[in-house]
Amino acid sequence: MPPNGVLFVLVIYLVTDCTLGTLQLSANVPENAQVGEIVTSVRSAIGEGWEEVRCEIVAGNRNIRFLVTDCVIHVARPLDYGVEPSYNLTVNVTGYSGNPEQLYVDVQVQNVGGYPPVYNDTCEMPVRTEKGKSNLSFDIKLTMEAVGEEAGVVSVSKNVDFRRKPKPFSFSEFYVTGNSDCVLKATWGPGHYADIRTVESLWQGNLTCLYCYGPPDDASVLVVVIFDGRRHTKCDIVHYDRLFLPAIDSHFIVTLSADVSGNKRQHFRCELPEKISVVAGKDATQFEVNLLEFDVEPVGCPPNKYGLLCDQNCTCENGARCHGLNGACKCQPGWQGVVCDIPHSTVVIIATPSDSRQIYISGSVTLHCRVFHLAADRMMWTFPNKTEKWLQGAQEDRVRIHNIQSEHNGTYTCTVLTGDGAVVNASYELQAVACPPGKTGESCEEECVCSHGGSCDRWAGCVCPPGWTGTTCQTSCQVGSYGQGCSRRCRCQHDATCSPTDGRCNCTEGWFGSNCSRPCPAGLYGRKCRHACACKNSATCHNVDGTCTCVSPWTGKFCDVIETDTDSNTFPLSLQIVILIVAALVLLILYKRQMAKHGAQEEPLEETRVLLELRNMEDDLAQSLQPGWLNRWERNADDLTLDELVGLGASAQIRRGRLRTADADVTVAVKSVRIEDRRCYRAFCREVAALIAVHENGEEENGGHPNIVKLFGVVTTSTPKCILLEFAAKGELLLILKQQPRLNGSLGRFARYAVQISRALEELRRLRIAHGDVAARNVLVSCDDVAKLADFGLAHDVYAETTYVSSGNDDVDELLPLKWMALESLESREFTCESDTWSFGVLLWEIAAFGEEPSYQRQRQLSCPKLVGLLRQGVRLDRPPGCPDKLYDVMKSCWREEPSARPEPAELEQRLAECGQEMDALLVVEKETSV
Repeated sequence: MPPNGVLFVLVIYLVTDCTLGTLQLSANVPENAQVGEIVTSVRSAIGEGWEEVRCEIVAGNRNIRFLVTDCVIHVARPLDYGVEPSYNLTVNVTGYSGNPEQLYVDVQVQNVGGYPPVYNDTCEMPVRTEKGKSNLSFDIKLTMEAVGEEAGVVSVSKNVDFRRKPKPFSFSEFYVTGNSDCVLKATWGPGHYADIRTVESLWQGNLTCLYCYGPPDDASVLVVVIFDGRRHTKCDIVHYDRLFLPAIDSHFIVTLSADVSGNKRQHFRCELPEKISVVAGKDATQFEVNLLEFDVEPVGCPPNKYGLLCDQNCTCENGARCHGLNGACKCQPGWQGVVCDIPHSTVVIIATPSDSRQIYISGSVTLHCRVFHLAADRMMWTFPNKTEKWLQGAQEDRVRIHNIQSEHNGTYTCTVLTGDGAVVNASYELQAVACPPGKTGESCEEECVCSHGGSCDRWAGCVCPPGWTGTTCQTSCQVGSYGQGCSRRCRCQHDATCSPTDGRCNCTEGWFGSNCSRPCPAGLYGRKCRHACACKNSATCHNVDGTCTCVSPWTGKFCDVIETDTDSNTFPLSLQIVILIVAALVLLILYKRQMAKHGAQEEPLEETRVLLELRNMEDDLAQSLQPGWLNRWERNADDLTLDELVGLGASAQIRRGRLRTADADVTVAVKSVRIEDRRCYRAFCREVAALIAVHENGEEENGGHPNIVKLFGVVTTSTPKCILLEFAAKGELLLILKQQPRLNGSLGRFARYAVQISRALEELRRLRIAHGDVAARNVLVSCDDVAKLADFGLAHDVYAETTYVSSGNDDVDELLPLKWMALESLESREFTCESDTWSFGVLLWEIAAFGEEPSYQRQRQLSCPKLVGLLRQGVRLDRPPGCPDKLYDVMKSCWREEPSARPEPAELEQRLAECGQEMDALLVVEKETSV
């Protein structure tokens, strides 16, 4: 482009003198048009007789977005619909006479979805300066454990380098949705024969959809889907919008999508079916995979590069930062546009240090007020204490705050008055609440020295990393526990030890699998099943030490010696075998008859026993059950396969399992009683009865309710008794709340969950069933993001000990959730639909507080009499920070002392839906204001 922004003008001599008159042209151009792309041709409008002319844009070309060459208008600089949606160009067309004729061109910029890319701080990548490393913006490590018939348990841990794969291979560009979601999408078309064979074995085994999840405190998900060459797949794709299917000619297409963070390592563990075989290696060995994990760590790209392969060139200008994943530009103050090349008249306050995490009590901060592309006549500072500071004709000023204290927190505003009377201002919210590094306490004067990488919190002191506990993080987790705060229980079996940081199992000899529950395959034994058995003649060998169990007539250490004992056998061997078979058949027939007789008598007795127990607790619930209700839901224990332990308490446990049904195998959550005492039995009876009543009396076509956990059946005729429920892939709402960053708009997402639970309460009210423990820990979220009310009485002790306390007022020592109980329930131990409404209000408080434990007057441990006294005085939970007033009003209406004055679930649903709409609308306004 020529100097001073003057557009290049091609001068051509006019050979014919004509008059244009007043002409108007219109053209449309997408905002993502490339530089040099043709917008329109002026020659098409001036007609014949103007063979040689010169054209020049003389007006309307704001910020020099277009140029004209040979009377053809081109895009000169990147366009941005959000900054300038239209241009009215004035073009001078000069012929032989030298008198220019004017032509007006109306250019409309078309909005393009997903463009320009959004700069997202959540997944902001580092800039990599060291050389010699792979140019991948992520280090992706694959860990797999598989067992082969001869190789035993094989562990593979390797970094994935996609560039070494043969063509065809492609990646989509990294993209960002909204202001908080960071999703990486990639696609691979295997071209090597060995790769095709491996993928084909997965396809034949119906493993075409793989979900991998982050740790319980992280809702991230990684999805792998296999398509055949016709773009067909065999699985139901929950996250179909995440996938990327370019034009690849391949036998199979493997797509990957993953939630990623730009500043931390993420671990994904994949959910695998009970048995999955894969063919791998040059010799096509068949392996059974039992563990598959991914570690994704961001490393960034070199300067001025971006993308997954760091092969894209950044285009940002004027000091703008380029996002390492999608190339979006983060403009410096005073600039805007796709590449930050359009001046932006504004006033900003810039804080030093810029990272709010480095601003703390007793520290210092400098606030710079700067004016960009404006002529300031006067400048005024307004401070939190309402004092003001005026300056005349200043373009920049700064305020330095030394020894920050709580009274310095608040809003700092810089207002600029321009010469033409315009008023422009900027604000900065100072919220210094943390202590300096190594300090804690109310006055930040207490020393806080944490070991093993622990961090200091002003009020809690040392916050320990996973695997460590104690006041200074000096103590490793006790055997059997692991994770953050050592709060999670190891699920390893057969005396295996688990890692205190992440709970990974170190299996003992003879066992393998993610929780060491699976014995070595036949023919293998020992540690990692690496040793081959030497047993012969159809003998079986012990999976731990390889000792042989012989089949008659063989004996010896390896079952290779024929047993000879002629004195004890007066009958031929063949006759002995016939006698044994006949005797076994007779015993089997007698056993089946006895069991049939026993079962016919036992089942009605069990049902009667349960009904008697129910009537002692809740007569309305007992009356809602039709005769034979327990037998109709009884399942055969042989159809159930148990998998890993996912929850464990003093009297109950929850395992993941597989239930074989007439249609297909389904993944279920198996809740079982560990101790057959009175309290556990009462809880089991109520849980079963409540869920069967919901499913048999529901108004839905298939029974049940979409916001109440689905029941698949019960097992009561064997020990332990258990309940079979749907498995909620995303887990407890409480854990989801705790890991959610407190960003603008994040609360609105959870308001939708509250609406769904209000519908569940409405169904329970219709059936006259009280839940008794409506809390975030008892709300599950399914894989399709639907909230479901669960835990009608069985698994209280699975959760935090501080949540439940002993009642001590009954012949059965029950655990009660005091801080979730209504006032009348605390006094009478009776639960109603109205008391569920009170508990629902506490659930709303948990959502607004992002999973914090409720506390009255900052007291976390309260006895029942003390809590009753506070509630009688009118004390209620305080409004959580950032909670909208309208949502808090809904909570308070649930905590009215008179039960009949509390809102019904239908009213709660309507009011919460309105709150959600207002939060969504406010978020849209904030986005538009920020732009």
